[in-house]
Amino acid sequence: MFELTVSAIASLLLLTLSLYLFLKRRTAADVALSAIMFLFASIEIADQLTLNLQNNPLFFRGLALFLESMLPAFLMVFILFHSRFRWRSVKSISFSWWALTAAALFFPVCALLFPVNDFFYSPDLQTEKLLFLGTVGYWFYLGVMIYCVIALVHLEAAFSVTSTSDRWKIKFEVIGVGSILAVLIFYFSQGLLYRSIDLNLLPVRSGTFIVAAILVGYSRIFRGNDVTIVVSRYVLYRSLSLILIGLYLLFLGLIGEGMRYLGASFSKDLAIFIAFTAGIIMLIILFSERLRRKAKVLINKHFYANKHDYRTEWLKFTTRLTSCRTIADVRDVILSTYRETFGLNGASLYILDDNKKRYVEVANQSMYGEMMELKPSEALISYFLDRDRVLNPFDGEYEPNADEAIFIERTGARLLVPLMNNARIEGIVVFGEQLAEENFVYEDFDLMKTIARHATLALLNFRLSEELAETREVAAVARISSFVIHDLKNHTTTLSLLLDNAKDYLDDPEFQDDMIKSIKNTLTKMKDLIQRLKTVPGKQDLNPGHADINSLAGKTIGEVIKVTPDIKIEYHGASAVSMVDAVEIRKVILNILLNAVEAVGVDGVISVETGSNGEMTYVRVEDNGCGMTDDFINNHLFKPFRTTKEKGLGIGLYQCRQIVDAHDGSIEVNSVAGKGSVFTVYLPMIKEAEFAVG
Repeated sequence: MFELTVSAIASLLLLTLSLYLFLKRRTAADVALSAIMFLFASIEIADQLTLNLQNNPLFFRGLALFLESMLPAFLMVFILFHSRFRWRSVKSISFSWWALTAAALFFPVCALLFPVNDFFYSPDLQTEKLLFLGTVGYWFYLGVMIYCVIALVHLEAAFSVTSTSDRWKIKFEVIGVGSILAVLIFYFSQGLLYRSIDLNLLPVRSGTFIVAAILVGYSRIFRGNDVTIVVSRYVLYRSLSLILIGLYLLFLGLIGEGMRYLGASFSKDLAIFIAFTAGIIMLIILFSERLRRKAKVLINKHFYANKHDYRTEWLKFTTRLTSCRTIADVRDVILSTYRETFGLNGASLYILDDNKKRYVEVANQSMYGEMMELKPSEALISYFLDRDRVLNPFDGEYEPNADEAIFIERTGARLLVPLMNNARIEGIVVFGEQLAEENFVYEDFDLMKTIARHATLALLNFRLSEELAETREVAAVARISSFVIHDLKNHTTTLSLLLDNAKDYLDDPEFQDDMIKSIKNTLTKMKDLIQRLKTVPGKQDLNPGHADINSLAGKTIGEVIKVTPDIKIEYHGASAVSMVDAVEIRKVILNILLNAVEAVGVDGVISVETGSNGEMTYVRVEDNGCGMTDDFINNHLFKPFRTTKEKGLGIGLYQCRQIVDAHDGSIEVNSVAGKGSVFTVYLPMIKEAEFAVG
């Protein structure tokens, strides 16, 4: 009688505690602890029915065996939800946890597949209270005991890493649960040591259950237990698949048990067919996005204080954005994120077209309505900007006008999420139907707007990047075009000077021949420049070759003298060979010479010198013209569109610097305002030995 009373008290306390934990908070940890307390109470009741009911005690012992087979799986769930207080993500879960959880599912399968006599036998169970273990029973209880040890180790590890203030809150709870695990280890170890389960130890187990239930209840009622237990949503969602597989294995076990009772009349082929059919049904369930969404909503609603894991959603969205290479990729990521986060069957993205003053569809994922343009009214714009709200056209808070109502009806829009930036609506995300019907709450709307803000910035960044790339292309075209225009200006200057001299020397036959040749050469060069302008390259290509700088300078000076015979040019040349593009270097010399001509006027003197200093060849042009200030040399010279000439473009010297830099050379400038300037162009020299080999 005493044993029955103690067992009844233990069962009652455990059931009461289980009900309290389930109804009080319903967090994941509380439900897990409630379930395992209920399991302990059920095992206690089944064992007492075995000992105290005369009618078929082995049936109740078989029931107790099945309940004990559930213990490993329940303990693994307890470890996940209650023991690892510091788990934050799936990465914190080791492979061993997954393996042990999968292995735990085989215990109830074994309890169903093997007959009770394979686990234990007892000549007189209710009198001797001994269960002699068979081979299957020995390994079965050894496995159950191992899971109890693992749970106890994890419980101690969780307590040791908890902060001091949290330890005070959970101390008695940990002691109570630890006591239950310890007495189970003792109970099963005694059985394994003597290869028998001694039911005479049940009062010890029952007494420990009573003490443990009191400790856990005291901890929860009087000390509270608001220790933050964060369980990875990813693990919980994936665990659904594991649970379904476990149910499938249990179903197969029930089929095997049914075959044993039905005998030969139940065909094995039919059993195999049922097993495969059940497997196909399980796969259909696992791959159903609608059912998975319903499960996710159920879990978020009943097991978590917050509906969304904002940190996870944010990191997932930003990680996806970093992999985007084009603005089209960004649009697809935005829609995919909204669909997965809020369980949408379809969604579409509309972007503002400044020319039409309307929002046009630029991306669509499984939206089966019509593709329309949206011209929002001032009232809708104000609703988005002033109230910072997501539009639900069916809640009555905003009444769409006729055009907006047609858009909503024909596109199948359920929600409109604005993409806003600086009091401007850049785009709108349109939600389609949901995979599983659920009412969105304030947490959903907050997350929608948070994603929208980041999505808007991502779209603007990519748009600005594309515009910047186009601007750079235009700038490259403008730079090359400016070079060509400047060269054309030099050629037109040459023609203009020829016409001016023709007034005085047109009757001279030699002048006529030179003028015709000069005009012909100039026109040929102008045609080449125009052709280059038609096919503007991103970067000018050089055609280098061995060239004597002295010869290039001499030919260029000759051309200048023909068109400006009144200008005095003194020339001192020495041979110096360099690997250069002769056409481009002649442009450099011509630009510097023409600048000198304009600087000195009709009474000035220009001195040109070529030679080498042992390492570099050089062309030096010196004039006694107007000169330049130090400020202009330091801050404006060689920069495009900077010039001291009234009709100049400011391109010539910038072009000279580009050409010389492309040859790995340099330009040295010395100038004094009012006295003149000296420009020296240095180019890499080819020594005579290298030139001979070449």
